[in-house]
Amino acid sequence: MWQVFLLIIFIFGSSFSAEKDTAKLEISDSTYPSLKVVYDWNLKSPEEVSRALTFIGNHIRAYTDHSPLEEVEIVVVSHGAEIPVFAKQNEKIFRESVERMRSLYENYGVRFYVCYNAARAFGFDIKDFPSYVILTPAGVAKLAALQEEGYRLVPVIVNDFKTVKERYGKRK
Repeated sequence: MWQVFLLIIFIFGSSFSAEKDTAKLEISDSTYPSLKVVYDWNLKSPEEVSRALTFIGNHIRAYTDHSPLEEVEIVVVSHGAEIPVFAKQNEKIFRESVERMRSLYENYGVRFYVCYNAARAFGFDIKDFPSYVILTPAGVAKLAALQEEGYRLVPVIVNDFKTVKERYGKRK
């Protein structure tokens, strides 16, 4: 009899531990409260902008899908090697990213601040940028000022997931 009792405990214990060892998706009415965020773009290359924009899209989608009654205000401060993406002369080269930035600006009010010091280092001036760009004298100073205004800093680090996924991702 005690062997049957142990078997029952083992079966229930095994199924309980299997459930206990599974991740849970945290979703509630307070998952994403209203807030203001500033994305810090100091990217290594213009090509990384597309991936950085995906982070912003995911951020907006999280609110749309899981906290539709809350608001998020998003600002980007650009002060790195991505600045040429914003320049009018490069719109055709980076067409997809430019269209996405314009869409984020027009549809979600995302503001794009570009460091004027860095822009000049690339040889650009005010007339070289479209109207959705706001030039700020110094990107790092703007980051600090926005944080003082209550914006939460989101540093953007772009990684190449493809190699890692091929090596360690889920196998079929």
